[in-house]
Amino acid sequence: MGSATKAYIKPHRQSDSDQLSAAPESNSNPNSPTVPETVVKKSESTDEKALDRWFLEQRGNKRVPKRLNIPNELLVTTAGQLKLIGNITLINEDGSVTRANNLNLCRCGASNNRPFCDEQHLEVEFFDGGAVTRPSDCMPVTQPQSLTVTCVKDGPLKFRGYLRIYNKKGQECITTSGALCRCGKSSKKPFCDNGQSCEGG
Repeated sequence: MGSATKAYIKPHRQSDSDQLSAAPESNSNPNSPTVPETVVKKSESTDEKALDRWFLEQRGNKRVPKRLNIPNELLVTTAGQLKLIGNITLINEDGSVTRANNLNLCRCGASNNRPFCDEQHLEVEFFDGGAVTRPSDCMPVTQPQSLTVTCVKDGPLKFRGYLRIYNKKGQECITTSGALCRCGKSSKKPFCDNGQSCEGG
């Protein structure tokens, strides 16, 4: 009787393990671990407004980045970085290309990882109120747009494409081209003052 009882217990435990697909005993089924991982990734993406989700799609004989349905927006923070979201193509000084949907760019000139921010504005005590006083030169649009940002050696961040530049004080500028200061010394921050203040910037 004892051996019969053990025979019934074993299959009963195996059926219970089906309810816990993340348990280590479920390694015999290679498909079961992918279910919780997929669910976690989906929940993370819905919590974030802009993630680096660029992927390629076929257009004719080319594979190009697919435009996501998110706006091109630049938040000018007070005494901090430029927070850029959108369908971004960043061309670095060395010619390398970064495609992203969410970038934090240095505007104090002190970052050791330029053009990206590494929080050095806190160390150098960079301060700027983040005013956006330039008037808009185009109307708002709702469909997704591409934005190209080029890092000029010892110069500004030049951008081409629809961009809404704003701060948390309610000021904004909507434009399709311009140059953003990244040396921290422009008299027209966040915009470059035509290189008058750039020193290796």
